[in-house]
Amino acid sequence: MKRDRNTEEKILHAAEEVFQQKGFDGARMQEIADHASINKGLLHYYFKTKHKLFEAIFKKSFNQIMFNIEGVVASEASLFDKLELFVDEYISLLLKNPSLPRFVFNEINTNADAFIEVYFKDKLIQNISALVRTVQKEVEEKRIKPIDPRQFLMNLMAMCVFPFLARPLLQVVLKQDNQQFTQLIQERKKHIVQFMRDALTP
Repeated sequence: MKRDRNTEEKILHAAEEVFQQKGFDGARMQEIADHASINKGLLHYYFKTKHKLFEAIFKKSFNQIMFNIEGVVASEASLFDKLELFVDEYISLLLKNPSLPRFVFNEINTNADAFIEVYFKDKLIQNISALVRTVQKEVEEKRIKPIDPRQFLMNLMAMCVFPFLARPLLQVVLKQDNQQFTQLIQERKKHIVQFMRDALTP
């Protein structure tokens, strides 16, 4: 059987919606097939397992965010301009695919070397290296306070990812329904950038 690009895109779109609603563990292939208006056999022809399907969604989303930020990260823009773009793109991606953080951490914990080799080795490392150089340059020119670029990266990633990993707990503690939590995370984009600016500006 010849693979049809439109059918594949329809499956990916349906899977994104089901994964977003149910999470990776709660999603079922039959439900994804129903959502895509195809039979389960055809779904398994395109993607043999739920893991392979989610992997395809991750790859598509990851490539999209890398395409969106790589030019700016490598540019001569200021650190905070780059930071604003990165935070906006990254959190928008996670809002669209809230199951991604758990999937990524599960994969890393299972086989970190293989996962990094497949997804992160080239584009992500290049972009991280460019961001590190920007931090180092800003420190050397005394435009920001001295900071270890490694600590900068860990701070940035933690502030973006933690709310998604802890979402069930945060929604209970903060008394936020899904719509309110999404709005809170949208507001967080500006908060993260401002927080970093306040912490690093001399």
